[in-house]
Amino acid sequence: MPKPIIRPPATVAVSSSLRDARKRRGIGLRRLAEKIGVHPAVLSAWELGVRVAPETAVAWILGYLRVDCAEYDRVMALAPRAGEANLIDQSDPQLGHLLWTYEQLSSRVVEWAPSCIPELLQTRAYAERALDKAVFQDDRRDMDLLSRQVRQQALSDGNRRYTFVIADQALRSMDDLHSEQIEHLRAVVQLKHVTVRFVPSTETALKSIGAFTLFEDRSDPIAVVLRHHHCNTYLTDRKILSCYRDTARGLLRRAFDEPASTSALSASALIRATR
Repeated sequence: MPKPIIRPPATVAVSSSLRDARKRRGIGLRRLAEKIGVHPAVLSAWELGVRVAPETAVAWILGYLRVDCAEYDRVMALAPRAGEANLIDQSDPQLGHLLWTYEQLSSRVVEWAPSCIPELLQTRAYAERALDKAVFQDDRRDMDLLSRQVRQQALSDGNRRYTFVIADQALRSMDDLHSEQIEHLRAVVQLKHVTVRFVPSTETALKSIGAFTLFEDRSDPIAVVLRHHHCNTYLTDRKILSCYRDTARGLLRRAFDEPASTSALSASALIRATR
């Protein structure tokens, strides 16, 4: 079986932007390809991120589709970086968009959460409290909540597998919301495509490993995202991907033997994890 195509982050951002802009204008792929003078298969490859679109072609397409100046500037700033393996994304509209796109390209998502409940597993009350406690308040609160809601719906649909590895200390945060959050976790792990594992806080060696999300396709890593308050860092360098895949496997080996399976989360394990 051939290896999955690893699409660099700027390539993914540009290609998805071209596709979304065309669809917003209600123009078919063949029609647009004819208008700009390329074969439909070439335009399709650009929109899928399988091939890197030349900067001149990106500018031509955006101009023909009459996108607004802010979007034009954002996409054109990414176009020269389309072949780079790694990207620090500071553009607000793309903070959730690129993350969501990689999720759609994946057959499995593995997330390590050392200090708090992963966003996809948070209740709305927990998510709102987390945003309220943020050091810096900004105007992305509603966007963040909407992004979480969309991704949580995708998790429920069962189109890909999800594995969450959580430090047990994360369950001790926000005590007044503890019971509701635990009940929500119990409900989520009833989904056959979701696995939740807890790592004991006594594993001091793990405290230096920051949170990350690993995207896989057919068991091969295709991207890693490190999420920060003001930006996301996307990594697709093959050596880095291999390191994060090994780290994810190591975290799973250090998890409690019993805390979760693909079908159930035992009450005894939850009690042990939250002592």
